Amino acid sequence: MTTPSDDTARPVPAVLPAGPVPGHPQQEAAARLWRRRQTHTGRVYLLGPPSHRGIEDGGVEAAEHRV
Repeated sequence: MTTPSDDTARPVPAVLPAGPVPGHPQQEAAARLWRRRQTHTGRVYLLGPPSHRGIEDGGVEAAEHRV
């Protein structure tokens, strides 16, 4: 069963795991919840945490990476 979010996704807190290098603690970021689905083993979520991407002129622009 899929429960789609509205056309505008809801903001939700997302906890990012600690990095593999000591001294990199876990972080909390605001992500967007795009979809959630119930499966026989649990729930699956499609989240859109914020990210940045490089553009052709060497600049950087805001983006979203959906996972």
